[in-house]
Amino acid sequence: MPHRNYRDAVVVITGAGSGIGRDLALLLGERGARLVLSGRRRDRLDAVCDEVATANATVLVAPCDVADAQQVREWAASILRATGRVDVLVNNAGRGAYGPFEGVSVNDHDAVIDTNLRGLIHTTHALLPAMLERGHGQLVFVSSVLGELPAPDHAVYAATKSAVNAFAESLSHELCGRGIDVTVAVPGLVRSEFAETSGTPQVRFRQVPSKSASEAAADVLLAMERNRPLAIGDRLSAAAIRVRRHTPRLFRWIFSRVFETVRKRGER
Repeated sequence: MPHRNYRDAVVVITGAGSGIGRDLALLLGERGARLVLSGRRRDRLDAVCDEVATANATVLVAPCDVADAQQVREWAASILRATGRVDVLVNNAGRGAYGPFEGVSVNDHDAVIDTNLRGLIHTTHALLPAMLERGHGQLVFVSSVLGELPAPDHAVYAATKSAVNAFAESLSHELCGRGIDVTVAVPGLVRSEFAETSGTPQVRFRQVPSKSASEAAADVLLAMERNRPLAIGDRLSAAAIRVRRHTPRLFRWIFSRVFETVRKRGER
């Protein structure tokens, strides 16, 4: 199957102010995409816009809090007025809250759900009708390996990412034959500002194989270009997912011991 070409495609990226979103914008800018950068912080988006502009890419900055449904509706309408169409929506905005479930406030749990799940429901609901009207488009969901391999201290985050995977798969069935492709990209552990702000201890990056944001963005782009329904970012994660599906009891035993070792090393 030939790779999808993004030259002159209008690509909306949420969470574009840093991490995977920023690096994906740079890669797509190099490929000639017409970018719409979205996030909550205008200053971050403007900085990424300046970086992308060096590749002579066309860029529109469109700040938005995806957790706010009314704001998203207005955001989507303004994008369509400015660009005339949207070819690709990359749902990348994410939020995390690290810690034992009972030790994290309900407000923080709610914020994770609002951004990671409600947010992409809002953006997809707002932009999908325009794609369907044209009979062409691609929905991309940047998920997490924790959606397939739930880990301690990430209970609600893992739950949202598992829900994202199910949502995307269900949508792919609904949209089959209607010109809209659905891709779920599942990076492994990523060293990024997102991980730091969510509270994930740095020891986990030393003990568990991880990638930089730019490496993860390259994986996401490859999944998009190949139009893969589900793309697991690394072989170790893919192998672990297979073990969990086929021998769940063995997986639980191994996984619990690996994370207990990582946790003890982090306490030293």
